[in-house]
Amino acid sequence: MVSSARSGQASKLGAQLLAVLGRHLSSINAQNVLTRALREAHLGAVNGLDDLRRVQPSIERGLRLFLPHTSVSEVLADLARSFASEPPSARVLPIKAEDDISDARLTARAMCEQLGARQVVVQKVATVVSELARNIYMYTPGGKIELEPDTSDRTSRLTIRATDEGPGIPNLDEIMGGRYRSKTGLGAGLLGTKRLVDRFAIATGPSGTRIEIGVDL
Repeated sequence: MVSSARSGQASKLGAQLLAVLGRHLSSINAQNVLTRALREAHLGAVNGLDDLRRVQPSIERGLRLFLPHTSVSEVLADLARSFASEPPSARVLPIKAEDDISDARLTARAMCEQLGARQVVVQKVATVVSELARNIYMYTPGGKIELEPDTSDRTSRLTIRATDEGPGIPNLDEIMGGRYRSKTGLGAGLLGTKRLVDRFAIATGPSGTRIEIGVDL
């Protein structure tokens, strides 16, 4: 009975997802996008909203093969509306390889759209997450991006935490004061990131750096 119930849920969610994609793509292309996304996420089917969140970055990459940027945003907004029965859950995204940068950015965008954020805010969050993930990948042995939504009151918020295992930032005060000019780009985006968000805190030392950001959606 449990197996049958899960199969029914998977069929229902998969059909709903395919129906949304089919509003914007031909039936063949919609099926190709979904099949590729499931394969990349190592899933046989969409068994719940967590699986849907796992495949959404891959779905966006697939959509870009067939649609212009503005149309991709419309599809993602359509998906967010169609599966908005529950608020998105917190995500922890490891940053070890270059592909993880894109996955983090796409996941952040999808989460913001599911929370009903305006496109200008969605783009701001995507830019911030991409910058933080790129810094982790390029200048440290690795780390993670955490995305934590908060819908407890009338204003939705997103907390973004970037944690790495690097040697720390020795000249942080110079960077945040706008006095640092780096030839490599290390730290160059931190000040710009701070200006984009509503709340910003950073702690750094020999064992790594932790940045916590808040954005009102």
